[in-house]
Amino acid sequence: MNRYFYILFISLLAAAEADAQNVAVQGTKNDAPSKLVVNIVVDQLRSDYLNHNMSRYGANGFRKLLTQGMVFENAGVPFLPVDIASATAAISTATTPRYNGIPSEEWMSRKTARKTSCTADQVSLLTPRANDPTPVNLLVSTLGDEMKIASQHGSKVFSVALTADAAVMLAGHCADGAFWIDPQSAQWTASNFYQKRLTDWPADFNRQQTAQRKKLLSAQPAKTVSKKTSGQRNDAKKDSSRQVKQTVYAKSPSVNKYITDFALKCVEAENLGGDNVPDLLNVMYYAGDCHASTFTNQAQIAETYKEIDNAIASLVSGIEQRVGKSNVLFVVTSTGYYEEPVVDYSQYNIPSGTVYINRTANLLNMYLSAIYGQAHYVEAFKDNQIYLDHKLIERKRLHLKEVLERSKEMLVMSDGVSDAYTSFGLHSSPDAEMLKIKNGFNIDVCGDLVLSVSPGWNIYNEETHEQQKAKSYGFQFPIILYGADVKHAVVTSPVTVEQISPTVSKHLRIRAPNAARKQSLY
Repeated sequence: MNRYFYILFISLLAAAEADAQNVAVQGTKNDAPSKLVVNIVVDQLRSDYLNHNMSRYGANGFRKLLTQGMVFENAGVPFLPVDIASATAAISTATTPRYNGIPSEEWMSRKTARKTSCTADQVSLLTPRANDPTPVNLLVSTLGDEMKIASQHGSKVFSVALTADAAVMLAGHCADGAFWIDPQSAQWTASNFYQKRLTDWPADFNRQQTAQRKKLLSAQPAKTVSKKTSGQRNDAKKDSSRQVKQTVYAKSPSVNKYITDFALKCVEAENLGGDNVPDLLNVMYYAGDCHASTFTNQAQIAETYKEIDNAIASLVSGIEQRVGKSNVLFVVTSTGYYEEPVVDYSQYNIPSGTVYINRTANLLNMYLSAIYGQAHYVEAFKDNQIYLDHKLIERKRLHLKEVLERSKEMLVMSDGVSDAYTSFGLHSSPDAEMLKIKNGFNIDVCGDLVLSVSPGWNIYNEETHEQQKAKSYGFQFPIILYGADVKHAVVTSPVTVEQISPTVSKHLRIRAPNAARKQSLY
């Protein structure tokens, strides 16, 4: 009999504890994770331009984010070089190219010795189109992936961006959809890798936005461009055959409004933030040289930043009205680089010059042939990187490390080359000064030799007519968190974009991306 009383007593205690937990949960309703996270990445956003044009902003864009949000003023990207693909991949994965596998938009494939895109999938059968962008080269999980895992596919994850590379890198491996603007038609397009394709509401949006699309296309005349394909060979004939006349939409300031309109349509059509399972919307805007000029005109800069401010104001207000400020967390940051205008320093008597990468590679091949015997040791080259033929070196029973050291000795003697790094040196060096270059180097896809050129010099390929773009990395940009339970604060301590996804993960109480190495911002 006592046994039954004991069981009854334990049952009553359990029921009382459950009631107490329910009361506690009801009493901390505002402590629940946000229903929607909006991750806004502004390509080439700079703090100096942002602050200089503050008087031109309205009340609901940058001004609101900076005065009501948590602002980390001194943000950085912990690797070099940086472009739109490597930056967005670092933001979504919380790690550097060394681990996530995306050092740049393009590289030379070691399997084919051809140029390949970071989103090219040459082996997977998952995509019905040959060149459909995929995240197959992204080696680790993203914030969106971890949200999918934590919710057992209950979270909705979408990306809306200017380019395919950014859309896919922000989306991750198991997103619902990744959308970007086709550079020839100015229509929104999508990767068939994901479930949500150009059907239903995206197709309707394209049909309804004819006027906006024509405005983008008419912003500049047709021009000759090179088609970028994953199988493009590194020779003059192949490259010149791809020179075709196409209409390419201008990256005008109005493109940011176009992005906002599509993003808000995505929120509405997919009911993002409509239930208690957190969703993620990635949005990328453009703050670069919208006029394809030297971009030294302050009026042009002001116009660009005012349009971005209007776009962000519309996005934030539209989502707050639909989901509620307390239910959405906004994160705003930059890609952390800026494409500088090409300057001919020789006109100003400033030391400068050109490193011709094809000539440099040919000289290196002659040098190695003189030492190890006649052969084609240099397999490929792109931008500032040179790839050696590993199979040839192995057949000759040479030590790769020794060949690379000999190559480095020759390359640093070349005009305009301030230093050269080998894959072995970057992989094993403890030198803190080389850390950013080391973090930006992925041993599986980058070259065996990386050249660093002197200030004022540029790298040019005479065969393909490709010139490595000059970029600036020494400027400040912010990371801003706004909405949900975020309190206003201004933090001046240095932070990095690697900390964004861990911060959102902490807010959502889920695991951070699996290669994350940094703590959350707060």
